[in-house]
Amino acid sequence: MNTSSPLAADAHFSDTWLTLREPVDHRARDAQLTHAADHWLAQRASASTAATLVDLGCGSGSNLRYLAPRLHTPQRWRLVDHDPSLLEHARSRCDTLASAAGEPIQLTVHEATLAQALDEALTGADLVTASALFDLVSAEWIDALAARCRELGCAVLFTLSVDGEIHFQDSAGKTLEDGDDRFVFDTLAAHQQRDKGAGEALGTLAPTYLKQAFLRHGYHLREAPSPWRLGRETWPLIDALIAGWRTALLEQAPAQATRIENWYRTRLSALDAGRLMLTLGHRDLLALPPDSPPGMSFDTSFETSQDRPA
Repeated sequence: MNTSSPLAADAHFSDTWLTLREPVDHRARDAQLTHAADHWLAQRASASTAATLVDLGCGSGSNLRYLAPRLHTPQRWRLVDHDPSLLEHARSRCDTLASAAGEPIQLTVHEATLAQALDEALTGADLVTASALFDLVSAEWIDALAARCRELGCAVLFTLSVDGEIHFQDSAGKTLEDGDDRFVFDTLAAHQQRDKGAGEALGTLAPTYLKQAFLRHGYHLREAPSPWRLGRETWPLIDALIAGWRTALLEQAPAQATRIENWYRTRLSALDAGRLMLTLGHRDLLALPPDSPPGMSFDTSFETSQDRPA
């Protein structure tokens, strides 16, 4: 990803884009998974020892800002990203955070690529977390992550993984989709599977592959939907999002430039006028290791699309 194409190009994010999406991300997340992670950490940690939490691909620290004040356990955070400027933003904006019990967090930053992060960056982790990351990575990287987490015996909380569900709705809530929308969504899905620096990216296949990888290591899983629901009140984010899609579409299908430009203008105008809403699907996943304390194991059965709330 990059500044001009925040959801599309390569795995680089601007602080501006991350700031735009933060409040929408926080509203979309499933609170019950955070409560369950809080309970698991309380069962695992001692009163005198801080839990070690590692945030992979932390960006400017949005995930930390959401979680820290909702977790009661004393916390030692390790933020991992390949971008030193984002790490500095994260440090400066998160240094004063405290736990839900009012205890100041401990915070360190670790500059590393995702490939490098699986070794020393995860050492001693009680909980590994990441947000809006896994569409960018390969199946092989997820396999290595799951194996490393099992070796450490840590839990994982992964949020806002794009699942490919994109819908426009009119003011009455009716889903709208024409041939151009389907072309756009299919082309975006193909673009998302380009190599973003960690092998051939899984794109919208990531949520399912994550579940399978951790199940193979005996983890107990709980999953929940965390869709973005965007309207005129989130216009700056919509504007940046659709512009990013336009860039990705032109990269993936340059011969269809006229069709792409017409779709872009039509949909953006309707969103700007408040005639359309946009739903963008994501999934959250909490996975607890096989030796979790009694009462903390979850049903490992997968949800189906019919199980998801409308």
